[in-house]
Amino acid sequence: MGKKDVVSKIYLGAADRIADLLNNELFEGGSAVAASDIMELDSTAASTLKEEDNIVNVRVVAKDLVRKVRFGIQVMLFAIEEQSDIHYAMPLKVLNGDAALYDKQWSGIRREHKRKKDLSGAEYISGFGREDHLVPVLSVVLYFGEQKWDGPLCLKEMMDLSTLPEEVREKIADYPVHLIDVRRYPHAERFCTDLKLVFGFLQRASEPEELTEFIEENTKEFSSLTEDAYDMIASMSKTGELKELKKDVEQTEDYDMCKAIDMMVAESREKGIKLGEERGEARGIETDRNIFRLYKKGYKQNEIAEALKISLERVKEFLEE
Repeated sequence: MGKKDVVSKIYLGAADRIADLLNNELFEGGSAVAASDIMELDSTAASTLKEEDNIVNVRVVAKDLVRKVRFGIQVMLFAIEEQSDIHYAMPLKVLNGDAALYDKQWSGIRREHKRKKDLSGAEYISGFGREDHLVPVLSVVLYFGEQKWDGPLCLKEMMDLSTLPEEVREKIADYPVHLIDVRRYPHAERFCTDLKLVFGFLQRASEPEELTEFIEENTKEFSSLTEDAYDMIASMSKTGELKELKKDVEQTEDYDMCKAIDMMVAESREKGIKLGEERGEARGIETDRNIFRLYKKGYKQNEIAEALKISLERVKEFLEE
């Protein structure tokens, strides 16, 4: 697992942010889901293939993050797949992950029935009783990339069905992907947590004027970010300077991104001035060399000035020295 993956998993794993994301995406804002409705779960699921009670293959599928969400007496599993780059097999990846979570539930139910010895007939063969139910799984892909997503958003988009009869195409099962394109997400202003700051920052990261205006509008919040929110913005915006300045802007448990950005701008300005001076000095040395070269060839002072497109005073000053 890369550093960026660890940063996003820590940040997105907070119950209040998951509740905020669900409320915004499923209920157009509001408070249908509370942080207390979110329960942690293991995000890995393993399936085994047996031959005569001997395990011959083990397959482990892991979601980036899985949580159990309570809606009154009903629960569902909410899974997040985090993507920084376009994944052209995303529907299959989501399908495999969801199937593994369902298979994990089935295995648990089957194991419990085996312990109780309460099934017979077709139920026993299935390992699943008529009254048993699976907990539904909802997976969301959070895409943080700069490039607009152009990958498939359902399983059928990974297939070429053009030569199949329509009657056949209709019978082929599909599997959609629920994708949230963070940098183009239209409802970021509805977030109640610092997801608003993270989404808003990334949406404006390539537009300095818009980003400055957004930060100024939210100065209070950006001046007291939690560490995981600061890390998330620095990591996903690929702003190395913000990572390097992290220790300099720490204040107790909060991190002042406004100060970090001011320091970053000041440092960039200083580097620009230094670079300009160095380039100017280099250009001056090259000009002096050209003056001397033309002078040695017998050019007159006014001819040198005209050839190098510099002032006559500049030529005279150098030759006098």
